[in-house]
Amino acid sequence: MSFLSAIAVISLAVMFPVLLSLRKTSVPGITSFCLACALSALSAGLGLTSAIAPPWIHAVIGSTLMVAAGVMTLNGFREFLGRKPLGSRPLVATLACTVLMLGALSDMFEDRDACLAVSAGVAGMIYFLAGVSILRHWSRKRAVAPYTLFCCVSAFAVAALHAIRVIAAATDFSTATEPQLWTTALLAARQLMMPLFFLGVILLLHGWMIANLRHLIAHDELTGALSRRAFMAGYERMFHVASGSGRQTTLMLLDLDRFKQINDLHGHAGGDAALVHFTRTVRATLAGRGILGRLGGEEFGIAIAGIGRPEAGAIADAICAAVRTTPASGRKGADIALTVSIGVAIAEPGGALADVMVQADMALYEAKAMGRDRSSIADSLQAASSASARALAGAAAQMRAAAAIAVTSAQPLSKAS
Repeated sequence: MSFLSAIAVISLAVMFPVLLSLRKTSVPGITSFCLACALSALSAGLGLTSAIAPPWIHAVIGSTLMVAAGVMTLNGFREFLGRKPLGSRPLVATLACTVLMLGALSDMFEDRDACLAVSAGVAGMIYFLAGVSILRHWSRKRAVAPYTLFCCVSAFAVAALHAIRVIAAATDFSTATEPQLWTTALLAARQLMMPLFFLGVILLLHGWMIANLRHLIAHDELTGALSRRAFMAGYERMFHVASGSGRQTTLMLLDLDRFKQINDLHGHAGGDAALVHFTRTVRATLAGRGILGRLGGEEFGIAIAGIGRPEAGAIADAICAAVRTTPASGRKGADIALTVSIGVAIAEPGGALADVMVQADMALYEAKAMGRDRSSIADSLQAASSASARALAGAAAQMRAAAAIAVTSAQPLSKAS
């Protein structure tokens, strides 16, 4: 078994720097997992010295390290799953109780097998608690669910192996079966299970990093809404799925009114607070319907499948009302009044995505031209083009009126001169 013990020690020693390299990534629980791996490697390494070192070294120090590794593993999973970490007091109390039991039940460490059985019982309970903790809270990490469940099964397997060790020591169960076969199978499973368990931990943490990276790429860092690329990809999938089943999809383009003035008045920090508040308000109004993305600056997009013109208009009006009536909080508690203009386009099955985008964009221009703080629904691409023409005509009329006022104001000055 010294060969398998050496493999276990080398495996744990190789995994330790891998875990240590993850500390820079701020993975929850990584420090506890690093300590657990190091303690497990030291405990397994002391097992290799059992033939040459005094029995108490393996029995006392090795057993204590094994229990400490279990406590740090439990602490790591609690941190990773969003639970309160155990802290130093439970660790110290557990190790103290273990040492006292070792002294009381093994005649001051003279009986090596009794010491190992006691420590195996304590470690088994700790790994069982770790498995239960994972089983109760694994749904918080659905992005890495396969790795989480693998760690759960591994924790229960480690606990079961420790329990078998205690039962075998208490009942001499090994004498009831073929001694060589039983001993070999049990020792091999015990030696190889810990490296397998920490391999699962490494896969879990790497899976968390990849899932977190994907989330960062797909979401806007400030508001938490989908990024432009992720939103457009999601809307394209929604559009094709809905088109295949003969359903309509709705695209809304939202633009915060006079956002430059908000930045000028309240600073960029106030503008950021307004964007975060706006996103939160819109998400609350949507109540889980559709997807929300930030397309750039103060412009956002909403895509909803399976609703028609009346429902889309009602949702857009509800968003306008919610944004209007719930101002954001700026510096020193100052309120930041917000309004939004929304352009809505309804995509019929078999249509083109480009046409829908143009319709929504033109409807947004119409909402802006009509005085902002409102929504506008495009009936078709032709209607959207008409809306654009009306918006441009309105802007040209305003420019002509301003020019006429300027000329009128300048005439008395000319006569006076």
